[in-house]
Amino acid sequence: MAPVTRSPDAVRHRRERAAVRTLFTVAVLLFLTVGPASAGRAAAHAVAPPAAGAAGGSRSGSTAHSAPYGMGLTGPLPAPDLPCCGALLKAAAVLAPLALVVGLAALLYRERTRRRRSERRLLEFLATAGHELRTPLTAISGYVQLARLGGLTDTETFELAMERTADETRRMAGLLDELMLLTRIDLGQPLRREPVNLAMLCREAAADARACSPRHPIRVTILPGTHMVVGDRDRLYQAVANLLANVRHHTPEGTRTSLGLGTEAGFRVIEVTDDGPGIPMELRRTAFERFVHGGQGSARHAPEDTGTGGGNGLGLSVVAAIVAAHGGTVTLQPGGGAWFRIQIPA
Repeated sequence: MAPVTRSPDAVRHRRERAAVRTLFTVAVLLFLTVGPASAGRAAAHAVAPPAAGAAGGSRSGSTAHSAPYGMGLTGPLPAPDLPCCGALLKAAAVLAPLALVVGLAALLYRERTRRRRSERRLLEFLATAGHELRTPLTAISGYVQLARLGGLTDTETFELAMERTADETRRMAGLLDELMLLTRIDLGQPLRREPVNLAMLCREAAADARACSPRHPIRVTILPGTHMVVGDRDRLYQAVANLLANVRHHTPEGTRTSLGLGTEAGFRVIEVTDDGPGIPMELRRTAFERFVHGGQGSARHAPEDTGTGGGNGLGLSVVAAIVAAHGGTVTLQPGGGAWFRIQIPA
């Protein structure tokens, strides 16, 4: 059975709850330990017998004078009274539950803030997803109405309408697939865990990208070494394919792309660079967020691009989610064109 891959937020929340439980346990143990101990010491002091000097006579006087200098040889010394220790223990018994209450209040506040933020993101996500799905549905509905009105009697017009309907259907299916993938990763559902040869994966992704857009040349550079990782091969392929599709969608024809693979400090490193116009500065900070659209570099996309980040604003967010689910990171490096760098633990 494949191990469960949890999102970073879920892991952080589990750690916070574990910390609060630990604090609660320590506070209870401290209260149970300090409370009886303080009560026992108070009772012992209350019933302590009077000093030996109270028996009267000159003998008691000599005993009283010799006790401080006789190192206890003339009789047992009374237990030392340490008021500072008692005060500290009493303060600890009071402050420990107070710290527990403060910790619980902070945890509840963070949970409420996180829930509100999640609800707001969900509403924004649903609104944007509905808008993205409405576009292909509107096109399909338009062609259906045109057919009902008899506007597709011509063979050429009919074939064009069927081709556009099929393209919009594939686009909508690809958008739904990516939305489902993001939801699965957000919920921490497991991905497949199997040995993956990244060198072969990169070669296949480059070959498929060349087939989609022959006018976007791609150069593949694979450094010597064994480039194996453990992960979901289909999802890792999708991450690389989305980065290559991003070049096709947002750069003019003739833009050169480089796909590199190597190992650095215990990580498999995949880099995708191009000599295009690059990502605008105002989009660099939000490039990996969902439904962030960049400028279109070509007038028409291949139908095969649907499902690989085909201009729906989910391509880079899917890359980030897949890489994070494999314990890695993806960054946008500074430079003239777009330069994406993926790091996955070896």
